[in-house]
Amino acid sequence: MPHRRHWLAGTAFVVMVMSHTAALAQADAGAPIAAPDAAQPAETLVTPDTAQPAEAKTAPAASGDPEIAAKAKSAAEGMSPQVQDVQIVGPWSDGARDGVWRTVMVQSQTDDSAFHFFVQQLEGAGANLSVLSTTEVGEISQIDGTVVGYRADEPSEEQPNGLTLFFDILPSDGEIAETYELHFFPGEPYSFGPATN
Repeated sequence: MPHRRHWLAGTAFVVMVMSHTAALAQADAGAPIAAPDAAQPAETLVTPDTAQPAEAKTAPAASGDPEIAAKAKSAAEGMSPQVQDVQIVGPWSDGARDGVWRTVMVQSQTDDSAFHFFVQQLEGAGANLSVLSTTEVGEISQIDGTVVGYRADEPSEEQPNGLTLFFDILPSDGEIAETYELHFFPGEPYSFGPATN
């Protein structure tokens, strides 16, 4: 019986909402709007100024530990203005060790249209990450075009500690982006070139 009451209450609510929606649709369609019933109290118009007390209008205080928030702000402020993009692009694992791959795109200080692209291998998790290596993919700064995006492929079961990235590069004299691929394995030379598939 309680289930039936909930069902009936839900059905009544749906019917009420549908009736109200139909009335609004008629009002929007140009049908005459009935005058408010004198027996009913007039609705009070709620504006943003009257909806909340003045104390609630102030910006909320930063949540969490102020010391941790200050360290995070310091890390963000310490980043060079030339850093244009930072992404975590996938995990890696090598036996008992694991971590993530991070990419960093840095604008050249001598040429606004040129960028340096770095792959970083980070070990650990959460707040306990450390940088194991940073490698520049030199070809990115030499391309005659613009990197309009890149994405990581899933790590393979055979090479769980490797990274494969696909780049969409728009040539400076073209209108259609071309796809390039990067294969990166720790301790080995990377390969970068036009996509093979």
